[in-house]
Amino acid sequence: MVEREKIDEIIRRTDIVDLVSQYIQLKRVGKNYRALCPFHAERDPSFYVNPEKQIYYCFGCKKGGNAISFLMDYEHLDFPDALRKLAKNLGIDIDTTKNLKYKELYEVNEYAAQFYSLILSKEVGRRGQNYLKERKIDLEKIKDFRLGFAPSSGGLITFMRQKGIGIERLNQSGLISQNREIFHDRIIFPIFNLSGRIIGFGGRGIDDYIQPKYLNSPETPIFKKGEILYGLYQAKESMRARNEAILVEGYFDLLSLYQQGITNISAPLGTALTENQVMLISRYAKKANLLFDRDPSGIKATLRAIGLLINAQVDVYVTVLPEGYDPDSFIKEKGAQELAKLFSSSIDFFTFYKNSVKIDSVEGEISLIRDLIEIISKIQDPLRFDRYLRYAARVFELSPDVIIKEMKKKDLPQKKELKEKTSPQEKIIMLIFNNLQYLHRAKEVLKPEDFTEEKVKRVYELLIKDETFNIADLSKYLVEERLREKILSSLIKEERVSEEDFVRALCLYKNNLRRSSLKKDIVEAIKKDDKESLKKIKEFLTRKN
Repeated sequence: MVEREKIDEIIRRTDIVDLVSQYIQLKRVGKNYRALCPFHAERDPSFYVNPEKQIYYCFGCKKGGNAISFLMDYEHLDFPDALRKLAKNLGIDIDTTKNLKYKELYEVNEYAAQFYSLILSKEVGRRGQNYLKERKIDLEKIKDFRLGFAPSSGGLITFMRQKGIGIERLNQSGLISQNREIFHDRIIFPIFNLSGRIIGFGGRGIDDYIQPKYLNSPETPIFKKGEILYGLYQAKESMRARNEAILVEGYFDLLSLYQQGITNISAPLGTALTENQVMLISRYAKKANLLFDRDPSGIKATLRAIGLLINAQVDVYVTVLPEGYDPDSFIKEKGAQELAKLFSSSIDFFTFYKNSVKIDSVEGEISLIRDLIEIISKIQDPLRFDRYLRYAARVFELSPDVIIKEMKKKDLPQKKELKEKTSPQEKIIMLIFNNLQYLHRAKEVLKPEDFTEEKVKRVYELLIKDETFNIADLSKYLVEERLREKILSSLIKEERVSEEDFVRALCLYKNNLRRSSLKKDIVEAIKKDDKESLKKIKEFLTRKN
């Protein structure tokens, strides 16, 4: 476990403005810095960084925290990996392996990958070896993907038992179901998170009778199919260097291209591309080239992906393969040079839409134009918006003014959200967080029992128990999400106060609390005609005055 003092030193020595500026462009606005949020698609910037308090917060998606939590959110890292990365930037050596959340799940997955990889290299994995040879997969060229094989005879449970891992942990990892291994006669594709840890597995049956043909291990606390892409860990630096991401549909599409030197490539995990996956892509590349199959499902996937990518401010191009080919079969038959030619002649999404969507009437064309206008309207960058607007107008022989007028029809008045009230107790805890340098004074004035709202009381108890409690801990311990959001929001918006004003506010809250309690006691005593209690309350008030 990393010492708390070391964590605090890393946070203290990291300038959050410098850190965030490495990933997104910040603009100074008063005491804060502002940008379009990197965690969700938006038209107007609602992401703020406060250099004084060293925190960030988005008023749109409500993500916020300190330097560590930013890296966790942006790079999809665990706390130890984010801490290690910041420490490395500062030249600080730390050991974070003992502090890894879900360590046991990662450990099970790592051992499972070792088992499947070992099987593929042995005689028992001969059928898997032959299958990969038939598919012209060179294991040496794709060794970073750590492919394996699950034999029909199983053996994972026995292997794990030798490692001291029992049935319960295998169930938690999703590798067995009802005490039976889920993978048999399948090529195994380990799935990595962005820090290189194995979080799940995909399996491809090597015989036609094995159904489903492709099978993923079930979702676990560390594996969410819609939040990661296959191959992104291996491809992210190549994507960043080329500022382009190539997206394909399947494991073998990806591996066939990767072993031919096309390394800026990734694939969704057997499902339609999600907004979370698209936001990940946008962090490494501002151009995406879609290389999906030409069958109806591939065209449908391409059309859906276009809208998501445009919404995430990624330029979208589509590489159209000849009829009857998928990326895997094309590169094997035609070679990497021919595929490179296709990439160089990739078409923009307008042309793909026009060529792919069957239009047999004026109404059909109008419907298509409206679909495209819906996509263009989500472009936030003014230059890109203008470029796409003029291009659409030229393609469909329309005036840009007509398109803008159609867009305005979409901008219907939004319902005003009811402003959520903030209770006096929430205001006090927000004040304390904004002025943690005076926490010792708060402890003199207020006790945990002075808070009757359980969510506020819990946070205050954590504060006075550990004075080094910080924003990262807020995410870790605070169960009530709305209070966390309110605290983070106040840290961006509110100014710090003087010690005198701070104590005055706490005393005022305490006095109001006493008055409220006395009122309740008086009402109760009057109801019960309890003269003795009323007399004691009167004596107390006389003494106070």
